Amino acid sequence: MEGVSYCSHRWVMHGPAMGWHRSHHRPGGRGPQANDLFPVVFSVAGASLFALATQRDSPALRWAGVGMSAYGAAYLYVHEVHIHRRFDLPALPTSYFSWLRAAHADHHRSGTEPYGMLLPMVRHRRS
Repeated sequence: MEGVSYCSHRWVMHGPAMGWHRSHHRPGGRGPQANDLFPVVFSVAGASLFALATQRDSPALRWAGVGMSAYGAAYLYVHEVHIHRRFDLPALPTSYFSWLRAAHADHHRSGTEPYGMLLPMVRHRRS
């Protein structure tokens, strides 16, 4: 799912869907953002995969739905809790989460790489 996430962030969110995503790149605010519509859309897609899997008795579609759902849960926990601290939940002080937060801060400063969430494969630039 990280590859799908990278591609949708790079070529959809920073492309034709920048109207929603721009709200995410504005500083401040823990309240609702237009960008929060993306998880809603992805949740509908995941639920649709489960519905199709049930209708067609398709393990492949079921596992695709599981993958989308698991990635959505990871997004909520990693991106919203650890990176942006949008919820008053404890953030684990690990070097992995510190690395993710620094990489995401680079992305917010530049609007370019890294686009990945769990494996942002661009080195953090120290300034």
